[in-house]
Amino acid sequence: MTKHDNTALARFITSLGSLNDYGSTVAQTKQALDLNSSQPLAQNGADVAIFQDTLRGIAAVKQVGFSVAGIIAINQAFTTPSVEQPTLPGHLRNGRYNEDDRIAITIDSRARLSYYPPEVVTRADLQAIVTAFQESDRDEMAAWHIFADLAKLQPFQDGNKRTALIAANAAANTWARENYLVLPFNDLDRVDFTTALMRYYLATDEDASQQAFARMMAVLPSHREQQLHRPISPTEDARPQQVRVKPMLRKG
Repeated sequence: MTKHDNTALARFITSLGSLNDYGSTVAQTKQALDLNSSQPLAQNGADVAIFQDTLRGIAAVKQVGFSVAGIIAINQAFTTPSVEQPTLPGHLRNGRYNEDDRIAITIDSRARLSYYPPEVVTRADLQAIVTAFQESDRDEMAAWHIFADLAKLQPFQDGNKRTALIAANAAANTWARENYLVLPFNDLDRVDFTTALMRYYLATDEDASQQAFARMMAVLPSHREQQLHRPISPTEDARPQQVRVKPMLRKG
């Protein structure tokens, strides 16, 4: 029997993990998939939790299907111990009754600008996102709208963007061909994507939302499928060098 090539899935996991400072390389992630073991991964961060929970989240939504229940099932699978995890996986936030559900997203710490998602999230809010996709052309752009809208809604205590990216792939049904929807591969494009997503969070009218969403789409990888399935390059197997890092973007 021919062994399945896990290269594309490894790239998807590292892409998703970049939302939470995933430090393992594509090569390490592929080796973990090949061995069905988290041992090859970096062990000093949240990598093991992200790796295991991504696989569990994919399995959960495959079983349930893209739906309100499927979205909840993804987040419910995020149970590996880590600081990145929701305290109550799969629980829809209700800030009126639970102080752990009251969250804000820092956009600009210097300007003290934050985004405050809805205090209370219900299944009807998730259903609106599911219905919008079902009534759309169901193309790739519609699937990315699922990511953006779920990320902005922040329905869960934590793991919202990871949940959103898996849900978008479930809607696009990328599993069979492994033509996963992924974030930009390089850091500069990923910063642009994240900045555009923050603009999407802050948008209060349709024009602003469309402009921010267009910025997000503009930096996504072109020829994604070919990039996902190509052999792993030396740079994707390179461990971070022990050097003194000087950040380009400073807080103060």
